[in-house]
Amino acid sequence: MSIKRNRGYWVFSLFMFSLFISYSFVYAMYAIWLSQDGGLKGTDIGFIFSINAAAAMALQPVLGFIQDKIHEKQYLLWLNVIMLIVAGPFFSLIYKPLLLQFFYFGVVLGALYIALSFLAIAGAVETYVERASRLNGIEYGQIRTWGSLGWATAAFFTGTFFNIDPNLNFWMASAIAVVPLCVLIFVKIPVPQEAVSEFSRAKKVVLSDVLNILKLKDFHFLTLYVFGVASVYVVYEQQFPVYFASVYPTIELGNQMYGYLNSVQIFLEAAGFFCAPWLVNKIGLKNGLLLAGSIMVARILGSGLTDSYILISMIKLLHAAELPILMVSMFKYINNHFDDHLSSTLYLVGFAFVTQVGTIMLSPIAGHYYDLIGFGETYLAMSLVALFFLVLSAKFLLTDDRQPYSKIS
Repeated sequence: MSIKRNRGYWVFSLFMFSLFISYSFVYAMYAIWLSQDGGLKGTDIGFIFSINAAAAMALQPVLGFIQDKIHEKQYLLWLNVIMLIVAGPFFSLIYKPLLLQFFYFGVVLGALYIALSFLAIAGAVETYVERASRLNGIEYGQIRTWGSLGWATAAFFTGTFFNIDPNLNFWMASAIAVVPLCVLIFVKIPVPQEAVSEFSRAKKVVLSDVLNILKLKDFHFLTLYVFGVASVYVVYEQQFPVYFASVYPTIELGNQMYGYLNSVQIFLEAAGFFCAPWLVNKIGLKNGLLLAGSIMVARILGSGLTDSYILISMIKLLHAAELPILMVSMFKYINNHFDDHLSSTLYLVGFAFVTQVGTIMLSPIAGHYYDLIGFGETYLAMSLVALFFLVLSAKFLLTDDRQPYSKIS
């Protein structure tokens, strides 16, 4: 690796490492915070997640289009970091009081904040870093490894911090977000000059380019996978921390163990991101998506079949294999089969936006059935839905030898 590329690698890595520490402090214990500190029921939490998803769904296509328009400019990275810096005062001084006194207003305001600090904007940031690292000759999976390491580092402490003070994690997110801010101000994320020149020569991305994506049947087959498999898995993940804590002898022990196990899982995930590019290149992009989907189905099904905290802990660790394979396969699938000048839009519409559509539809239903029949039976039903769509995806997703769509020139 050349000195220039080596510098780029470490700058990208530092940015992603510190950014994901903040993400983790904001979101790792979010469901538990709503349940235990906010005193909300499963139905209320499901409603909150649904509105959060709606806000993210509304913003993701816009953010993706903006990022494809501004190319190498880093405005959305700045916005993300600034929103994270205000996490502590927002959650403890604004969001929680509103949820307790003016529930629906608090839900809407919180959804907008969470979308712009994590749910919606994280996808735009990841597509920027994926494109910039690719232009620097660096495998995105190796950079994303540091994001997972950052999340894991924070997750190790989140359960303990929550038991000390339920709002402490959010204030830690604010403090750590100063680091990626300093990277943007003083170190600079590198973008090769040839890449800037390529962008300036490229046809400007316009709305009609985005609309043309919606006419492609193969794009819709990809969204079928995302809607039926990935979004069901996201809904399963939302309140899994609540279920996880409930199977332990005490809630406090469950919170603490979730933080520790989440940290272990994400350290393993970091190793997975390092290895995932090799694995996906070996087995193929379609097979990578199907393998990730199979792990998702197995994890949901396994959670429905046992309430043993030992087995549930082992099932939790499967996420360390699923996420790297899914992310690397998704980016490579999009860049291989569609126009990579629209990679941000394709990722945020085809993956993130559709995931939020499924989340909006399913979160309230799942929350209702958690209260009505319990987590286990609800998970069994969810696993059957995900399995059905996984079988359809095995038939309709593009094979790797399919000729890619023509590029913008």
